[in-house]
Amino acid sequence: MAFITKPLALMTGAIAVVGANSMVLAPISAAVARDLGTEPAEILQAAAAYGGTTALSALLLAPRADRVGPGPALMQALVLLLISLLVSTLAPGKWVLIGAQAIGGLGAGIAIPAIYGLAPELGPPGEEKRSMGLMLSGWTLALVAGVAGAGFVAEWVGWRAVYGLLLIFMGLLYLALMRADLSVRRVGSATSPLTALRVPGIWRGLASAGLLMTGFYGTFAFIGVHVADDLARGTDAAGLLILCYGSGFGIATLFDRHFDRLPQISAGAISFAGLLVVYLAFSASALHYGVLLALALAWGIMQHFALNFVVSRLAGLEASQRGAILGLNSSITYLAVLGGALTFRLPYEAGGIAWCNLISASCLTLALIECLAPRRVAI
Repeated sequence: MAFITKPLALMTGAIAVVGANSMVLAPISAAVARDLGTEPAEILQAAAAYGGTTALSALLLAPRADRVGPGPALMQALVLLLISLLVSTLAPGKWVLIGAQAIGGLGAGIAIPAIYGLAPELGPPGEEKRSMGLMLSGWTLALVAGVAGAGFVAEWVGWRAVYGLLLIFMGLLYLALMRADLSVRRVGSATSPLTALRVPGIWRGLASAGLLMTGFYGTFAFIGVHVADDLARGTDAAGLLILCYGSGFGIATLFDRHFDRLPQISAGAISFAGLLVVYLAFSASALHYGVLLALALAWGIMQHFALNFVVSRLAGLEASQRGAILGLNSSITYLAVLGGALTFRLPYEAGGIAWCNLISASCLTLALIECLAPRRVAI
């Protein structure tokens, strides 16, 4: 049986398109602001609206997948995203764009948990974690398209073309998914965040996810500023650093089959320990750009393994509550985006990126301790 089935390939493409949509506004905010006659900071309110509604939707609407099935839930979410992209492409002003992005966040909050829930079910039996790893590689495409590709298109064609292209890709994805078999085993009924929070192991699983993503976003949010302010390099240098991270994240997919042979606790411990070493090395080498490029590659590899561990762990806790559980995970992730930018700002201003790296390392130390600590339920 071929490992990469058509539905699994579509899940990888889905996370790439949905993920890219969540990333494109930041790198093109200056171009959007110029066209709409406002300031970039005002435009970033739309990004905040997207993140906020994504977190709320993942918390309150993602459990719908347990009732109707993750396939139908994903298709409904894509309709919201298509509406959001169409309105964003045609937005005449800031407030329309903010409203469109808020609608997009509602769709993303349903779509991402649904994709995470579908991926292990749509691959070959016995290859669930490897299937999850392949799907997660879609974030590499999202990163390249969202950070590098969006800036290039906005510079040469205009920012509306960015959303226009995403609209086309999202539409093609929707049509392809309509022709695909997304039916999976149904074991659930109506769920909610409250029912999911009663699942044994959920609190520790969410804590692990929160520590991983807070550590990541705390460093990621300020790495570009560090390259510009402390290393006196341009946006192309920051983009290359992110490209190295994304390349590492994608390369790790090639090793998923070997990594997945390890006991799950061992896989988690190795990935968390690897990230801990990377953050400490970042702190020690903050002023050496060439070293940072190599470390960014290792960062992407270890982040892929750690994210695969965290998501697979949560997805495997209780099949009947999977939509609600993965919705909680997405909420935690988007709270980490906000928390990373806010809580790491003062350390960055006081001690630069090295202090951010040390706090990220502290987060991974706690995640490693949690992973190795005795537990009552299997992970």
